[in-house]
Amino acid sequence: MPLPHFTQLYMTGSPGGPGTLPQEVVYTNLFEITFLLPVILQAQGRDPVLLLQQATKAPINTTKLTDRGHTLQRQMFKYSSRVFQTTPKDTSGEISIPFNLNVNEQLNMEVFTTLKAWYDLAWNSQNGSLHYKSDLIGTIIVNQHDKKGFVLRRVTYQNCQLKELGYADFQWGTPGIVEEIEATFQWDYFVDEYIDGGFTIQPPQVYVQ
Repeated sequence: MPLPHFTQLYMTGSPGGPGTLPQEVVYTNLFEITFLLPVILQAQGRDPVLLLQQATKAPINTTKLTDRGHTLQRQMFKYSSRVFQTTPKDTSGEISIPFNLNVNEQLNMEVFTTLKAWYDLAWNSQNGSLHYKSDLIGTIIVNQHDKKGFVLRRVTYQNCQLKELGYADFQWGTPGIVEEIEATFQWDYFVDEYIDGGFTIQPPQVYVQ
């Protein structure tokens, strides 16, 4: 085992040490979420950049087996056991993204109205209209990047439908602002890209704009 000294550590980048440059940490607030809206909403001229700038949390954990319905099955010999992981029961899933809520000079709560228009594609409670799945789906792309904007990891959620739109309750005794609204999306599958030492899974080398 190496001595616990900075000259022996890969991440310090000390002269004469095993690493030539100091390693960087990963920051929790360096991310962007790009929304590709359903075609109907694009035709209405709704602005996805507004959603990008108001989304406050990036759902990027794709490695929780229980989310896919994995279970553990045991075999026994008397009191000795061995465990096997089963295959997933479900390969689709859902993500929840909170958004800041503001009002523009036309008194339009643009984030809410854009998300509400997406939600209403499944069933519009005001006129009863329905749409095909191909009309409902969009794409959500989460880019995790470093200080200079290089993408470290990208998770793309495909065939996203807006399942639920949370909105705060109002009451006299609660002063303050509406801190956020939360949208829950159902996706069919995801693409997980990251740099893995020259192996097969690699994202394109681009800057986050």
